[in-house]
This record gives sequence, C-alpha cells and structure tokens, in this order.
Amino acid sequence: MDEADRRILVAAQDGLPLEPEPYAIVARRVGMSEQEVLARLRGMLERGEVRRIGASLAHRRLGFGANAMAVWRVPPEEVERFGRTAAGFAEVSHCYERRAGQEWPYNLYVMIHGRREADCERVIRRICERTGQSDYVALYSTREFKKTWSRIGP
Repeated sequence: MDEADRRILVAAQDGLPLEPEPYAIVARRVGMSEQEVLARLRGMLERGEVRRIGASLAHRRLGFGANAMAVWRVPPEEVERFGRTAAGFAEVSHCYERRAGQEWPYNLYVMIHGRREADCERVIRRICERTGQSDYVALYSTREFKKTWSRIGP
C-alpha cells in the first residue's frame, strides 16, 4: 500500500457521501480521477489490504427497534442450503456459520431486524418452515454500543 492508497482510505474511512457518484467526491478530495480511485480500491481488495467495502445503516433511526440473533443447530449436510435460504430474507442482514461446541451446539447464526420482536419472530418461523430446521434459540439485543471501524491515522 502506497501513500496514494492511504490518502484514499483516509478520505473514505468516515463514510462515503450519500451522492450518486460518491467515489468522484473521494477522488476530488485526494486529487485523483474517479477511475484511478476505483482501480486502486480494486487493487487493495485483490491484495487483501482491504477486506470489503460495505454499507452500515443506522437501523434504529430507520425504525427498526428489534434485533434477533437467531442461532440454529443445522446438520452439516444442510448448512449450505439453510444459509442460502435464510440469507435470502430481506429482514436478514448477516448469516454465517460458526463451529459448534459441546456447551453451545449452534452452528448457524442469522441476524434479523424488525420494527418489533414479533416481526423478528415471524421471520424466524418462516425460516423454520422453508428450511425444515427448528432447533434454534433467539437472542434479542437489549442495548446497542457504538460501532467503530478500523481507522488509519491522519
């Protein structure tokens, strides 16, 4: 990663502007063309210097007051199908597999957002119906802590 790459990351690390062409604005901030910024970001992704570029929504400000981390115990041969099915729900923001343990046998984690807990429960029931899997526990958020991202110094 060279100095130009670092300037791009610093210019974008507090969030991209909500504009039709956010990378053009970042490019102006760092004195490059939009094409060069995009090419450099692709290179950083390919080299593993940047893992991903994503969006984070302030879901509570959008009216989504309930969050359930539903954890399922899914047989290994069903994990792929279950994951694709659960991830296909619009209310699901995260779906991933973790290694199960003796004291915590759940291996599939699904983050569900709803306006109320009842909304999350409806989604959980629909996931159970579509997958045939019903061995789960729903864990609800009680408090949200400030989210922070990795930062590059000034």
